[in-house]
Amino acid sequence: MARIIPLVPVSVKAYNPERDGVTFSLLQKFKNCKEFARLYLKGYKPKSTSMGQVFGSITHSLFQKVYEDVRAGKLTKPPSTDYVKKHVAVVEQQWRTDNPKADAETLERLEITCIIAEAVLPMYFKFWNKDFKVKWNPPETEFKQPFAVEHPFTHKKMRTFLRGKIDASFYEGGKTRPWLHETKTKSRIGESGESNLTDILPHEMQVGIYLLMLQIAHGGKTPAGLLYNIVRRPTVKPKKNEDLHTFAQRIIADVRKRPEYYFLRLRMTVDKQDLFVRQQELEDVVSDFLLWWKGETGHYKNSDYCENKYGTCSMLPICGRGDFSKHYRTLRIFSELEEA
Repeated sequence: MARIIPLVPVSVKAYNPERDGVTFSLLQKFKNCKEFARLYLKGYKPKSTSMGQVFGSITHSLFQKVYEDVRAGKLTKPPSTDYVKKHVAVVEQQWRTDNPKADAETLERLEITCIIAEAVLPMYFKFWNKDFKVKWNPPETEFKQPFAVEHPFTHKKMRTFLRGKIDASFYEGGKTRPWLHETKTKSRIGESGESNLTDILPHEMQVGIYLLMLQIAHGGKTPAGLLYNIVRRPTVKPKKNEDLHTFAQRIIADVRKRPEYYFLRLRMTVDKQDLFVRQQELEDVVSDFLLWWKGETGHYKNSDYCENKYGTCSMLPICGRGDFSKHYRTLRIFSELEEA
């Protein structure tokens, strides 16, 4: 008899992949550790958020607002510092609304993030000023695409949705195939630098999902490729007794001195065969996830993820000693998506 994995209490709001779908973030958690995914689907979220996550969230939200103005014709040149500050204030308030239980340490990271964003992003837009001449496609930020895979034993269809947000896409040089524009914020780029990223990108699941969704959104037209936009998060920290203005000026000076270090872009072309391979791999991951959710495959912890490249797993206190004090419970599983 199949072993049922208890994910959430039985209720109308309980997670169900046929109704609620799957996101890259959920599939990533599942691949990293099944117990992490189980706790996530039960609604447990850490009260503390890392600096990288806060900076990434604020930066993505700000980029979305800026490029909405670009598409609407309201912005035809790099935005001023005042423009960026105004939008940072709006994004900050929205972040606070979306994270009402953030702890004091996370709120301090939010404050530092906003200072960094106000200092760094005006220089980013000036550095990539040609973006304001690009033919950007209409917003395709959020998608909910039906996705079905075949059960390996019964051969019946297992159905769900692929859900997520695409940063942006554009056409280049009069071509008719779109480019995916995907932004990542990183504090470092591995030991092998760009060469490591170049090897990883052809197999990166999130990129694969977004390229497939871009293909569907453009009537089956194979995207030309990916423009991977990297914004390095400054790792400069405030000195003892240093006021925030002085701290910001130090960051500005460092970014101004070496903008090519902080602002990096990689290009990767794709063809139909590339997307076919990505589709097959994605089907395998989704199939594994759905079988696990149904209780038709094993459940176990991955101790290799307890300490990982991002630090310590946020669920470790729960797994290690049953300590839930650093987490809270929510029914909004996909809070990063507006419809959730």
